[in-house]
Amino acid sequence: MRLVELQECCQIINGSTPSRNTKEYWDGDISWFTPKDLSGLESKYIEDSPEFITLEGYNSCSTTMIPAGSLLFTSRAPIGHLAINRKKVCTNQGFKTLVPNEGVDVEYLYYVIKKNVPQLQDLGNGATFKELSKATISKFKIPLPPPEEQKKIAAILDAADDFRQKTKALIDKYDQLTQSLFLDMFGDPVTNPKGWEVKLVKDVAEAKNGYAFKSTDYLESGVPLIRMSNFNNGPVEIKETIKVSDKFLDSKKSFILKNNDFVIALSGATTGKYGIYLHDFPSLLNQRIGLIRAHQNVSVKYLHEFLKLKSDEILKMAAGAAQPNVSLKEIQEITIPIPPENLQQRFSTSLDSIMIQKQQVEASLVKAEELFNSLLQRAFKGELTN
Repeated sequence: MRLVELQECCQIINGSTPSRNTKEYWDGDISWFTPKDLSGLESKYIEDSPEFITLEGYNSCSTTMIPAGSLLFTSRAPIGHLAINRKKVCTNQGFKTLVPNEGVDVEYLYYVIKKNVPQLQDLGNGATFKELSKATISKFKIPLPPPEEQKKIAAILDAADDFRQKTKALIDKYDQLTQSLFLDMFGDPVTNPKGWEVKLVKDVAEAKNGYAFKSTDYLESGVPLIRMSNFNNGPVEIKETIKVSDKFLDSKKSFILKNNDFVIALSGATTGKYGIYLHDFPSLLNQRIGLIRAHQNVSVKYLHEFLKLKSDEILKMAAGAAQPNVSLKEIQEITIPIPPENLQQRFSTSLDSIMIQKQQVEASLVKAEELFNSLLQRAFKGELTN
């Protein structure tokens, strides 16, 4: 494949922001995107934006009307979010949008840029946050085969990505099934329609904060240190976590995590995010994370599902502060209905069956991710279509 600079195969467009102080510039009918609007986007396509500008707003600044079928690419805060717009839109200055020239397939362009995001991030400059300049991205080279081969490569990657996305969606269905099972068996925990006995979380679970380990404690090997980056509303992951000396297992015994412990972020941007520690070996808990461990008088799985349902409420406890912060004491004061033990046990048994099926799908997702990434690496070496 021949290599070409992006400026040879695309028009590269900057964005801009109308004055926030002029209300006539806002709430019009022109879609206007910021980088955060592409955050967490699963699809490669995007349509309407959360914000719209008026024609007056458009004319007041140097933003540009971007034709449908272009590639929105965020060039700062952060570098590397991607989306293909289905209709005409505008963006703020956090984008370097790529409008493909004739003979350049935007679907192919999406995947070739996606594959090269790490390299583009490395080219960013800036002290506060990295930004990729128009001059730099213009000179960035990509492999560009003939149009028909571009379409074939994009079609193969589309099929692999579709399989990956459908597998992710199936995992979400299992999570929804768990929640539905809880509500069917126990009712809404807020209104408690079945009239179960009500206690406080502190009556049925032990709760404690993590320890403020120092960066000088960090090691390449040792005991895993669980931080907020290790969980995101699911199992606690330890593959890439930092370590601390195993001497802390003796000196900081109260901060050791055990299998089936529930952890929740208490401050910062991840406030309210939870994780479940599902490992048979010990890890240590870092500061700004709350640990909640069920007593014997309540089912672990019942408590976990209750706390998961309460995560949005816990997040609201931190609303309004410049730096979100939730007190573990506030969580301990949450009321929790206590159904009969036999009903809790039935829930746990049903949940075990669901989790077995979910784990099988999660294993399929790992393979789907590996397949997609393998194809993405091979696609631009001419190995998919030859």
